[in-house]
Amino acid sequence: MKIAFDEGVPERLAKYLPGHEVRSARKVGLKGLKNGKLPAAIEALDFEIFITNDKRMEAEGQLSGRTFGSLILRAANWPTHVGTIAAALDDCQTGTVTRVDCGRFIPRKASQKLPSFKPAVRTQVE
Repeated sequence: MKIAFDEGVPERLAKYLPGHEVRSARKVGLKGLKNGKLPAAIEALDFEIFITNDKRMEAEGQLSGRTFGSLILRAANWPTHVGTIAAALDDCQTGTVTRVDCGRFIPRKASQKLPSFKPAVRTQVE
């Protein structure tokens, strides 16, 4: 399959998708293209799948009904979810949008402190 990565998708993910022709938006000259024009450019370059982490594109209805299928990666913990991404890629259909759960972000507030760690106290028994 001919796959396009959006700018926010790490290019090193491509090495975990063997057998596919993967190109980043940056490498095909689409870097900086606004979301409204990006889907049309993906179609013009005959990509079959578009992988992004931009949830706004789906919300704005820019991806449904296109000549390519779309995967939206949720969160950035993709290294431990490569199998899930590959399976979603195999099931992706033209004109569809599939959300792929790659873990969840648990934001930590700057003021929030991690719990302190107290080492166990050892005592010797005679």
